[in-house]
Order: sequence, then C-alpha cells, then structure tokens
Amino acid sequence: MYVAATINIFLISFPLFWPEISVLMITLIKGKHRCGSSKSSNAISRIVGGTSTEEGEWPWQVSLHFVGAAYCGASVISKEWLVSAAHCFQGSKLADPRAWSAHLGMQMQGHAKFVSAVRRIIVHEYYNSRNYDYDIALLQLSKPWPDTMSHVIQPICVPPFSHKVRSGDKCWITGWGQKQEADDEGSAVLQKAEVEIIDQTLCHSTYGIITARMFCAGLMSGKRDGCKGDSGGPLSCQSNRDGKWFLTGIVSWGYGCGRPNFPGVYTRVSNFAPWIHKYVGDRELKKGRTTTKQSVCSCSLHF
Repeated sequence: MYVAATINIFLISFPLFWPEISVLMITLIKGKHRCGSSKSSNAISRIVGGTSTEEGEWPWQVSLHFVGAAYCGASVISKEWLVSAAHCFQGSKLADPRAWSAHLGMQMQGHAKFVSAVRRIIVHEYYNSRNYDYDIALLQLSKPWPDTMSHVIQPICVPPFSHKVRSGDKCWITGWGQKQEADDEGSAVLQKAEVEIIDQTLCHSTYGIITARMFCAGLMSGKRDGCKGDSGGPLSCQSNRDGKWFLTGIVSWGYGCGRPNFPGVYTRVSNFAPWIHKYVGDRELKKGRTTTKQSVCSCSLHF
C-alpha cells in the first residue's frame, strides 16, 4: 500500500534497478520450481499508467493483507518465503505477524489461489524509518504453497550482489495500488506498467537523499509509477540472456504518484542478496532491529 508519511522533505513512492545478469544467481528454491519463470515470456504493457494483467503472468506477485484488508505487496522467492518493504511493518501493530495474511496466485483481489497466515516478519536491522534506507523485509509463510498451484505461483530470482542495472533499461512494476494519486481505492485487478531505470546521478539530484541501496525508475515525464497500495511489491527485470526474471527492486517511496520529474524510488535488492540468503537459509532467524541516524525526508510511502 502507499502511505502518505511526512518527514521533512518529500512524498514516498517506490524504486527499481535492472541487472546485467551475472552467471551467478542465488537460487533459494528447492525441487522443480525454477525461479524467474512466467506464463508469458514477454510482458505486455497499472499502478499509475498501466494496464490489467492476465492470470499467471506475474506468478511471484503477492498481496499482503493486514487485519483482512489489502495493505502492501510482496514477492515470492521460495516455497515459504516472501520479500517486501520494511516500511510496511512500521509500528508494533504492523510488526505483529498474526495480523497479516499472504494472498498468492491472485489476479483479482478476493480470488487468491492460495492464502497463508504469516509465521514471522524480519525487518532489516538497519532499516531507517526517517529516510527509508534499508527498506526491505522477509516474511515466512505459515505453510508452503502447494505444487498444484505452480501454474499460477512461481518464485522470482533473487539477483546476486554483482547484479548490475543500467540507465535506460526497461523493467516492470506490478500491484493493486491506486491508479492515480487522487484515487481513494486500489485496483481490483492486478496492474502492470513498463518503466525504465533512471540515471543514479539524476535520481540523486531529484531527491537529494538517495543512498547506494536505492535507485529510481519510471519516466521523467511522469504518468507511470507505483502508488498507494503498491509498496513492497516487485520491480521485475528480465534477463536478455536466458529470459529469467529478477527481483531488481522493491517499491519503496517517491514524491506523489506519476508526477513529472519525480520517478519512483526502489530498494536495490542485489545489495541485500547476502542478507536474504543468510536468513532464508537459517532455521533460527535472528531477531532485532536497530536504526541509523541519517538525513530526514518528507515523503509518501506507497502503501
């Protein structure tokens, strides 16, 4: 979801970054489920400036519901683990996994093929709620999704730390968030929109608080962006080499929705590959959360 949070400088939306696919890839999936495989090899042209999707087109897309209502997005990375944005779980109530449910294999809200309670939520220990740095979280499902759902549920590949993205690369954002900044409700049908990676220098000059763990994506002319309800969802980039899809970014923040000269800001997932692998690979997950003092911003979160 996209929450209008005010701090001191901007309005939060979300980010993205595209990889130069390295041979190395973190595979968190066991068995026959290969990551990054979609029903359609080429995505077609929501979200702001998007169009409706087909069933199974984005099989890693998840809708996270808080006390029964759609609140944020997430991505499937294994049979029982999801990746989302840390800001979706800010506060004691939102940090309680018992209040959440994950809806997988869903194109239209209310019609998920698989629903699971959330067993635990791991917010990055360095997440900074003042400027949204380290805006990433892991969620463990109470039960793994069944193999019988593999036609509509598949994991997306987690990019390796070496994963690169270039300015101008084309990627896709998906979600059930608002189609326009002024809308009161999100979309009933999963939306998609093609966006491009924005030069990091331009991204930094636009917002002034872009860290190495963030990047911008969208169109400088506006009109294509994530919005309220899309937070935590994926920015998916496809490899030109083998057609696999990578979770390049996580919808994080930005100034409004689809405004000219203010692209969305995303969490750069490749920077967190070791962190993801560490936690998803260990049964005993460490708890804990610390904050770092950094510059403050006045932004709008996309949830």
